[in-house]
Amino acid sequence: MKVVNLLSSYNEKENIGPMIDFLMQQAEKLPEYEYVILVADSHSPDGTGEIVKEYAKKYPNVYLLETPRGLGVSLITGYKYAMEELGADVIIPNDVDFQWDPKYIPAMLEKIEEGYDVVVPSRHASGGKDNFSAFRKLTHFVSNTLINYYWGGIKEVKDLAGNFKAIRVKGILDKVNLDKLNVKGFVIQSTIIYELSKTGAKFCEIPAIYGERRAGEGKVGLNLQFFKDILETIINATKIRIERSKRFVRFGIVGFAGYLVNASTLFLFSGILKFPEWVSWGLSTELAVISNFIWNNLWTFKEVKIKGAKNVAKKFIQFNGTSIGALLIQTVVGTLGVKIFGPNYRQILLPFIIVFLIIPYNYTMYNIFIWKTWKIPFLSRSPKTAE
Repeated sequence: MKVVNLLSSYNEKENIGPMIDFLMQQAEKLPEYEYVILVADSHSPDGTGEIVKEYAKKYPNVYLLETPRGLGVSLITGYKYAMEELGADVIIPNDVDFQWDPKYIPAMLEKIEEGYDVVVPSRHASGGKDNFSAFRKLTHFVSNTLINYYWGGIKEVKDLAGNFKAIRVKGILDKVNLDKLNVKGFVIQSTIIYELSKTGAKFCEIPAIYGERRAGEGKVGLNLQFFKDILETIINATKIRIERSKRFVRFGIVGFAGYLVNASTLFLFSGILKFPEWVSWGLSTELAVISNFIWNNLWTFKEVKIKGAKNVAKKFIQFNGTSIGALLIQTVVGTLGVKIFGPNYRQILLPFIIVFLIIPYNYTMYNIFIWKTWKIPFLSRSPKTAE
């Protein structure tokens, strides 16, 4: 079985050599596998590619593939090369900073031999953990759990954000149309899990510890690229949700009706009645909340519809409670947006706030707390397998 270790790199001159050395030593202990190392380097200015070229002169199983910048673009290019040019049976993508320790590879290959098609080392499986700061824990929760797991509905595994995984090629990865994957950043991780699920792949998670970088600087930070990646993640998760969920389509229609209520009453309160800005945003949002509750109960979540005057009243109070977040988000962001851009941009700000902030928040809250169709995954931390 030919195993291609696909290493994505950018400015990793301190780590690339030790990683290749480790994999070469591991290959000697696993003679039943034909190990190949493919480094997909995005033209690192620090000389990472030159180091790989030196290794390639010594070892015939080491390859350098120079790719455009962007983790998604780089990995997609690497997947295609590993299948088409190297004849891979299993592809194991990973970073080169040792945060995902390659020592897990033998256990991953064992699971492949057992019949699993995708094996994911997981921070969310029992025994798994991470080394994240409070900021990283928050961003991981937002991206991995809130946006991709809940909002996107990608539930084949719990850890959707890691690069490290083992993927069977025949009948699985070779069924994925990689040319149609228009993703650039780290959203490639959740996207490839979703695309693999469409092939009927059998998934497995094993516990893993996400450790510290061996050397060099991390790529995740509060910068422009970070916000671009988050926006791409939201857009991609929304596309996946639309593909997967008829309920979401109904939710979207109800949401659009709520938007019309919101927009028209906002115009009435602010443009005609001249209410204070925060009052206009707050009142129009509450009227949209009432509309959303009625139609979501009658149509979107009709399979678990709330019945009886007492229960409806109780749930409406809870609904308003969960909607406080939406009310605060819309009122604060809307008011600030008008102050920054001016009142002429009020009706432009509203759909932007609703699509990118309110809809993901509301859909998550409704499913967890009001109609209770989702369970919170981290309350049960046992490994999950989707057949």
